[in-house]
Amino acid sequence: MKINEIIKRINNEFPDNIQESYDNTGTQIIFDEELLKRIYICLDADHHTVNNAKEKNCNLIICHHPLIFKPVKKIVSNESRSEILINLITEKISLFALHTNYDKIMYKALSDFLGYPDSIPLNNTMELPDTITGFGSYIILNQFQYFSEILYNTKNKLGLDFVIYSGDKNKIIRSIAFINGSGGSSIEKVIASHKPDCIITGDVNYHHAKYAIDSGTAFIDAGHFGTEFIFKKLLAQSVANVLYDEKIEIVISDVEKNPFQVYK
Repeated sequence: MKINEIIKRINNEFPDNIQESYDNTGTQIIFDEELLKRIYICLDADHHTVNNAKEKNCNLIICHHPLIFKPVKKIVSNESRSEILINLITEKISLFALHTNYDKIMYKALSDFLGYPDSIPLNNTMELPDTITGFGSYIILNQFQYFSEILYNTKNKLGLDFVIYSGDKNKIIRSIAFINGSGGSSIEKVIASHKPDCIITGDVNYHHAKYAIDSGTAFIDAGHFGTEFIFKKLLAQSVANVLYDEKIEIVISDVEKNPFQVYK
């Protein structure tokens, strides 16, 4: 199987025309006529993952976050992103990203993982026939939970050393909104449209937090990495599905770590 064939199959399942306007999902680097050896799955194409893919004899990396997000105006050998690009090209490793188009189809990933399988799209984008798409998910609980229970569940199921939060631990929660990745910037919009008792997301800044507090909404910031590392297994399964009966090994990265630590 050539690399262009697997890319075509992935694009059929996760079309790039539903990505957000700011995004650069899809092909980053392609050696389309090369025979596919092994596929490497990761969140980010960085020095660690690219070198690990090379060690594992993988010549296609499928990542969640695009390495080339904004236009590359120059490549300089001592600049970090340039060095990654040079390494990929030198080793003839193709790079493909599944980002916001994947987020929209896998909108329930975070809520399902945390044990809330009956969630619905938070913002239904309705861009694909016969396929429900959206950004994030939302659920009204059949039975209320205390915020302390949700904090415990989120931290432990995601296997995190810490989460950042705001809200009374004894607050009764009857509805939850879930937005993986950088959902902090959507807090105002989510509160306006759904008025959830709790929001679980990542990348909450000071002003997002203040708005949530003033609105009486509890939130958990489990981090961008914390809410998206689960996508690696999902990506691997999605790729396996489009391989059909092709005997191509898929390697899931185990070298990525949460970039944030807490100094006590």
